[in-house]
Amino acid sequence: MTTNEISMLAIGITVGAQMMNVLNAYWASRDARRSATQAVAALKRASGDRYLHSLRLYQLQHRTGARR
Repeated sequence: MTTNEISMLAIGITVGAQMMNVLNAYWASRDARRSATQAVAALKRASGDRYLHSLRLYQLQHRTGARR
């Protein structure tokens, strides 16, 4: 191999490694954003479940006349 080919090989390896670093950073940020969105959705779902449970308990207490 000539010196020109060796230097192009080294440059190609370096550029490829940098591109992989950029891709990994992008994928990590996308995963973090997706996780944050899922956490917010889970929190809303849990809040809704808690509300519906308390509403059902309220309805049962007032329908049967039971008091605390």
